[in-house]
Amino acid sequence: MNFNIREEKVRLFHGKENISIMQISDIHLWFSKKVLTQLIKIIQIKKPEFIVLTGDYYDLPQGARNFREFLLEIAQRNRVLFIVGNHDSLWGKKVSSLLLNLPNIDYLEEGVFSYRTKRGNMLNFTAWENRKLLPKDNSKNILLIHNPEEILEEELKGIALIFAGHLHGCQFIFFKFKDGSNFPGNLYYKQCVDRKKINNTMLIVSKGLGDTLPLRWNCPKEVVLVTII
Repeated sequence: MNFNIREEKVRLFHGKENISIMQISDIHLWFSKKVLTQLIKIIQIKKPEFIVLTGDYYDLPQGARNFREFLLEIAQRNRVLFIVGNHDSLWGKKVSSLLLNLPNIDYLEEGVFSYRTKRGNMLNFTAWENRKLLPKDNSKNILLIHNPEEILEEELKGIALIFAGHLHGCQFIFFKFKDGSNFPGNLYYKQCVDRKKINNTMLIVSKGLGDTLPLRWNCPKEVVLVTII
């Protein structure tokens, strides 16, 4: 396996839940299906309750077709929630529409997905752009955003958790600061970090599984397995 499984715990229910969410981001597929085959094996082993996808799945149309096959495969056993990234629109709607209207897969830029846990707690998922559609009650709201630099801190009231991608850890990490930020990427991007608490909101940022420019140092490709407790 040529990528890491980064495990995180996020405390939203005082330790009384055990909900697993696998975040997959920034695959940047061309022609090869190798990473998708590896992902399917990992998903079968880890059995997450949800898979959240935070954009930049392909760089070529063939990559989009391969990714569609992957979605259809994993959605047979897992609920899949996704948004798109900036690279996913480069080839136009004819290609990007390959990812839409698939069974057991929710495109969160079209609405809110709500889930009641076995203990009766509510989780609401949607895209950053739809944050104002989220209920203002005791449920926990979770957002997906591709580029975490677009987060507006004054807009985070009522948001418990955000999943983001895009930055790839900036691909070269010389060292980490005590706050977890990656140097030198944090000189340019304030959210160049694995995880970060912004007011009462936890931000999880994936380094992704691929790169358009395939150069990395001390910056492992990864999927993120978050356990909500």
